[in-house]
Amino acid sequence: MPKKMPYIPSEVIFEILLRLPVKSLLKFRSVSKSWLSLISSPQFINIHLNFSRKDFPHKLLILDRDQILSKKKCALYYSPVSKKNSAVCVDLDYPVKSPGCNIPQFIGSCDGLVCLLVENSLILWNPSTRKWKEIPKEKTHQMSQDYYCTYGFGYDKYNDDYKLVLLYSSKIKNSGSEVKVYSLRTNSWKKIKGFVSGYIYGNSGVLLNGIVHWDTRPHHDFNGCYNYIVSFDLETEKQGKIELPSYENEDVHWDLMSSRDSLFGFCHCESQGEVDIWVMKEYGVKESWTKFASVAYYVIPGIFYLPLYINEDGEVLLINGQSLVLFNTRNNTYKDLQVHVPDTQLRIDMASYNETLVSPVFNDEDGCKLW
Repeated sequence: MPKKMPYIPSEVIFEILLRLPVKSLLKFRSVSKSWLSLISSPQFINIHLNFSRKDFPHKLLILDRDQILSKKKCALYYSPVSKKNSAVCVDLDYPVKSPGCNIPQFIGSCDGLVCLLVENSLILWNPSTRKWKEIPKEKTHQMSQDYYCTYGFGYDKYNDDYKLVLLYSSKIKNSGSEVKVYSLRTNSWKKIKGFVSGYIYGNSGVLLNGIVHWDTRPHHDFNGCYNYIVSFDLETEKQGKIELPSYENEDVHWDLMSSRDSLFGFCHCESQGEVDIWVMKEYGVKESWTKFASVAYYVIPGIFYLPLYINEDGEVLLINGQSLVLFNTRNNTYKDLQVHVPDTQLRIDMASYNETLVSPVFNDEDGCKLW
């Protein structure tokens, strides 16, 4: 007689599946109807998301911004960086592209969802499941030299909602800014009143604990103060302001990054030829800013761009031209991770994300788009 398969309690199956990567879970949905129902259930997706946040390694999307490549295939890569300081590239593909289109721009990522700006379309995409949706277009300003448009993306825990923030910042003094917020839950936009800020002329917002942060940057036509961060709470939809460390008589600009549940500021001191790395020990308190390290420009060949994360060993992952560099702040050494985009003279963009089953469509019943 053939041996019977051992009985495995459903509770044990649940715990085993929770610890598997998304790629395996997508395959195992075909095992049986009960497994399909389990893996697709909101309860499983939410608990798996918590495992992903804490225990799964984050991955990197590396975007080549070479216009020539866009006419063929815009390649995206992911590069899990392990404790052994190694990196592996695997080709990915992304939705909504056409011959001659502009290269996508990263807006932000949260819980495995990545927000992209492709030409004039905003795309919400889960690279792990390949599901995506196009966010409905919103009427925008007639773009002029007096306005700059930037974005922020994140999760509103209180309302269980993913939100996209669109911010128009004016360099005209006392003119304020205009903010609009898209809700995935309602699939609609609304205007936020009473938002006043300086001229936010920089990168997309940095997410930390449900709050999006923008650094204020100087512009040659605007004589304002740039010694603070503008924040937007996705739950309360209220503006905040965080002061940055003071640099007297210094021409500096900042990049922001969230890592290890902390807010980091990278201050580029061009006159001193170095970048100071600061960490905010107590959120919102200027006096809690602590200098983490200083990196001289000559230490790492070339000019590096946005930092991506800082690990517990004091290593900072940086974009350096077309390469990934892991810089050790304790001994001022760096390692090129040998992740390069070939045949391009332009810079690359990167964004980190974690693998999840979270859908870009609210109340998804497996009806959102694949490609």
